[in-house]
Amino acid sequence: MGSFYGNVLVARACEAVVPLLDGQGLRGFALSAGPEHTVIYPDPETSGPDLAGPLSKLLAAPALGMYLFDSDVLVMTLYENGDLSHFYDSFPGYFDEPEDGGEDPPSAEEPFEWPEPTGADPDAFLPLAAGPVDRAALESVLRCIPIDPEDGEDGRYVFAEAQHFDAMDCLRLNAPRLTTGYRYLAQGDLPYETTADDLVLLGGAQRPTART
Repeated sequence: MGSFYGNVLVARACEAVVPLLDGQGLRGFALSAGPEHTVIYPDPETSGPDLAGPLSKLLAAPALGMYLFDSDVLVMTLYENGDLSHFYDSFPGYFDEPEDGGEDPPSAEEPFEWPEPTGADPDAFLPLAAGPVDRAALESVLRCIPIDPEDGEDGRYVFAEAQHFDAMDCLRLNAPRLTTGYRYLAQGDLPYETTADDLVLLGGAQRPTART
């Protein structure tokens, strides 16, 4: 079974974000993800991409909703002032229902052709950067071409979480904190160099006990 998680990156400092979330009915955790950046982990009742729009309007800052499905697909939705400004999908068509045309399925011997990612534009993500960005490297990652060849197979990322990590790292953000979600944190599976005390609790969430 692969990794499943969702979160929201907001281009605003954690100490400025958290007070504005009080009374919004949001349950989850928050962490600093950069000098002026916050990552919010909503509980499983709330979708990260669905939350990004309202948060961008509430916080008056760009917000990136992210969702990783079964280590196969990375979806990122960028909102500004509550409006969708960019959509990224690493694996278009993954969630489409198969067409029932009565034809024989493709032979297992036929090579699978990976679809081109949607929205692989590095410039769209620059409003979220915490430092200088290597645009060529970020574009490569968005196109699913691994920075480290060992992360790939046939020139493409094997696991979407490795791609997600590299994309956040290219933006000079805290990649370990941005490549996890509420369920993992609640179980005490904390990002590198993060303690349970670092977590900001939202809406009555309980502080986890770190795994030993």
